[in-house]
Amino acid sequence: MAKSTTSEATILSAAEQEALAKLVNEVALNDSVLTLIAITPDSAPDHPVVEAFKSQLQSLDESLDFLPFYYSDDSLFNFLHRLDKQDSNPSQRRRVVMAYGIEKLRPDRLKQAMEQLNLGRERIFERNIVLVFWLNRSRFLDEFRKWAADFWEWRGSVATFSTRPPVNPLLYPYLEWLIEENSHLKMSGVMQVNRQVDIFLDQIYVSLQGEWIEDRSQSFRERVTIGEERSQTSRISLNKIGESDELGAECKGDLRDEGKLDITTEHTNHQRITKVVDLAEAVRKHTYSVILGDPGAGKTTLLRYLARHFALAHRNGTSRVVGGTKEDLGEFRLPVLFRIADYAEQLALEPELSLVSYLRQFYRQWEHYSEGEDGEAIANLLLNEMAEGSCLLLLDGLDEVFDQASRLHVVQQIDRLVNDYGANKFVVTSRVAGYREASLGSRFREFTITPMGDTQIQQFLQRWCLAIEEAQRPDADIALHQREAEREAQNLVEEIESNSGVRRFAANPLLLTILALIHRNGTTLPQRRVELYKLAAKTLIEDWQLGRNISYRAKQRQLMLVEEEVTELLAPLAFWMHDTKPSGRVTQVEVEQWLTPYMADLQGVDDATALDLVQQFLRKVRETTGLFVERAPGVYGFMHLTFEEYFAARHIADNEIDEIVKKGKVSGTKQLL
Repeated sequence: MAKSTTSEATILSAAEQEALAKLVNEVALNDSVLTLIAITPDSAPDHPVVEAFKSQLQSLDESLDFLPFYYSDDSLFNFLHRLDKQDSNPSQRRRVVMAYGIEKLRPDRLKQAMEQLNLGRERIFERNIVLVFWLNRSRFLDEFRKWAADFWEWRGSVATFSTRPPVNPLLYPYLEWLIEENSHLKMSGVMQVNRQVDIFLDQIYVSLQGEWIEDRSQSFRERVTIGEERSQTSRISLNKIGESDELGAECKGDLRDEGKLDITTEHTNHQRITKVVDLAEAVRKHTYSVILGDPGAGKTTLLRYLARHFALAHRNGTSRVVGGTKEDLGEFRLPVLFRIADYAEQLALEPELSLVSYLRQFYRQWEHYSEGEDGEAIANLLLNEMAEGSCLLLLDGLDEVFDQASRLHVVQQIDRLVNDYGANKFVVTSRVAGYREASLGSRFREFTITPMGDTQIQQFLQRWCLAIEEAQRPDADIALHQREAEREAQNLVEEIESNSGVRRFAANPLLLTILALIHRNGTTLPQRRVELYKLAAKTLIEDWQLGRNISYRAKQRQLMLVEEEVTELLAPLAFWMHDTKPSGRVTQVEVEQWLTPYMADLQGVDDATALDLVQQFLRKVRETTGLFVERAPGVYGFMHLTFEEYFAARHIADNEIDEIVKKGKVSGTKQLL
């Protein structure tokens, strides 16, 4: 039977020691499968109750293996299935699976997890394991009774404890919540083709690259003295504010030894050099970073990936953060992630609201995750860490603050936050368009995401197909998963490479995801190009607006766009641009002048009213769809030439073709019909 140690007695009350002994004794008296439920405030692997439970079990005569399982990392049945494959002699030692975080799953995943427990309970009870659910909230037991009634009836003991971790009690629940929130590929925005199971972000994540412009204007002696890094031309570049010292300072000595450095040279030059770097490396090396990119380029996914892995490093007790592809993400910092647009919306209601005050409001939702805990507690924890300079602040979507005056105000607030908490690391994302009019200043290094190359596309498709195979057929052999995934990925790569229009399409992560989903659903891409473009356009026009969580008030201010209305105006515009604008770019004035007669005819209004409607239309398309984007201040173009061709072809298809041909304006769009 269980024995309490002196140290445990000083931590747990007499009632808790009795409850713990009941759990331990139940394990000791049952030599087969057993499920237990323990409610411990802010439960974590190093929680005092958890450690006491393990300690007392280890004092038993039976040898047990303790395995932590996190619902934020995987499904329970996938985890158990992998254990079966790894264990050549499963009956030798009984395993104690410690399951954490089920109550932090988002509603759809929680329902799925509960249904799996209910329907798959016999699969669990076929295994020689002890399954212990560690919960934070006693009221979560109602969820078990509601969604997994049959499993609930098969349970063992349920014990409740009140002891909390002595230091930062809310830290672990915060980390688990953050990990769960950012563990899956968010399919909102491509819902009309989303017939797949959940995909874990790490399974399909491919590291992106970004380019940055380096200005060189120092003398050669000055550049050598600063000693940032040796380039391919054996020059040294100026270290900007906000860069860390991880860049090699040994370059000066190396170059002198190689005879490539003449430190008596005093030539002064001015150069603008474009460099391409891995974005993970960029974030690791720079204290202040701005990630710029087109819609769907992967900006938000990058921040979610960073938030997840920095939270994992803290949860698992590692000082160095390693990504899902084993890349070095830098020294550990506590991640803080939020959408700038959410702050801007609240700022419209409270003009004096600082970012620090907003963080306190933002984490009031924590009351849903910890019983009896003021929502201010987690905010105070984070602000204390920020005061120590120990955080990674991830601010997503500066471009989603549509009004320029509001964006300038938000930039000022971000600048104030950086001034007050400058020892932390900051990463901000924005579209390229509009950023120059409200930039964050010279201390932020700017990186513009580059289109995905052939290698990145192939890596993504290989990982995507393998993830789908594993999720849809978890009981199949690993070799079968790999074989089927390779076949599927190779077919998709060949279809993409066989058509230049589809290849351009695939360079954008969002659009590549749409391609993969469509192909998985049985559509042959080159033979159904029109359907492909139509589906992608609908995604960007309608579903992506919903996926970006436009608030109710925002919907009142600017009505949601629908595909038919957008096509009525973009189709003739695309045809005109395809015929007269080989650069693919057009000024806002030209667009307004050209579209105004169309708008007047469609709406039956005068030209002045039509011009106002055109201006509203352009703003909505630019701000909410990512389809027709601002390439430079006052200069527009389609997100990809592919979409210009598609809408031009739509214009031809929807009008009298013979009449258009007579005018000699079919150009290259005829091949799309």
